[in-house]
Amino acid sequence: MADAQEAESLKTLAGRLPSLTLSQRQLCDLEMLMTGAYAPLSGFMVSRTYDSVVEILALPDGTLWTMPIILDVSHAFAEKLKIGEQVALRDAEGFMLAILMIYVLLAVQFKSYSQPVVIMSAIPFG
Repeated sequence: MADAQEAESLKTLAGRLPSLTLSQRQLCDLEMLMTGAYAPLSGFMVSRTYDSVVEILALPDGTLWTMPIILDVSHAFAEKLKIGEQVALRDAEGFMLAILMIYVLLAVQFKSYSQPVVIMSAIPFG
């Protein structure tokens, strides 16, 4: 959690960052990550962790984990992003919930989804 001065600085920064308005499911995943409910995860899965969960239903350290925790975005949004860039995550009302640093952009084709997945790691704000 950021103190008042740091929060103000982050708000100023967020005004210059690309923004992503989260769906209800994405909001729930972010809340679970930020509150520690998805421990030992501390952010959305990076590709190594994602691959491990999909292939052997466990995190790389061997902890059983059956569901990838990822942040999916549209192909159009993903094309605008670069590794090392930050993105402001917002709710439907535009309130900034977190700033994410992009570590990996990974396109994953799902049978029921037509959009790529962007794997990012969360830097909580609030």
